[in-house]
Amino acid sequence: MTGSTRNQPVEAPAERYDPDADGAFSAWLRERSDWTAATRHRFVREYRDGELADDVFERYLVQDYQFLEAGARLTARAASQAHAIEEMNALAESLTVLTGGEDDYFQRAFDALSVPDPAREDPPLHPTTAAFNDFMLRAAAEGAYEESLAVVAAAEWIYRDWCGHVADADVAFDRWYLDEWIEIHDTEDFAAYVDWLIGQLDTYGPRLSPERQARVAEIFGRTVALEAAFFDAAYET
Repeated sequence: MTGSTRNQPVEAPAERYDPDADGAFSAWLRERSDWTAATRHRFVREYRDGELADDVFERYLVQDYQFLEAGARLTARAASQAHAIEEMNALAESLTVLTGGEDDYFQRAFDALSVPDPAREDPPLHPTTAAFNDFMLRAAAEGAYEESLAVVAAAEWIYRDWCGHVADADVAFDRWYLDEWIEIHDTEDFAAYVDWLIGQLDTYGPRLSPERQARVAEIFGRTVALEAAFFDAAYET
């Protein structure tokens, strides 16, 4: 019969966020990700124990530096999509940190680790790095503020979590660049910024349609998975 849908697949309805049952939207997102894989990875355990090898950290840092431009572009995109001037300002301030203070750290750490210029500026991209960069920029380009926010919030929240976990061990590293990387991500200002990002998720997430809530949850979970994969890549030679 013309127009019959008898044999056509039926899409499952999007999972609906229920504030009464699920609590904060950010908690709902986090529970649907493999959070522990990204925040208590072998890399984090070895870092916390003072046993992280320089070659592992160097591979991590070289690839992480390749996120800097994509992360800056993502943050700038989120600022342009924000709903209010105050939100634009908060993201713009974060953009200043990304393109200023963190870049300075990378250059000094590369000097200490004797990383040659080609490996700093144009290293072979690990497939995970390339996939992460592509994913971040597509999420921002194809979505709106909440989709961009899902990536930014997940990534920064993960950094605060695992770096805070390392800082809690109160280990005195014999390499300044290990100490300083933790210090960058274990400050009151950074914690306040992450809390603000989480608050943005909790403000706008419940207002989305169930379909967009599911999409934001997918983006958040994918970001968490890529962060774990990025740690895995640091061990590949």
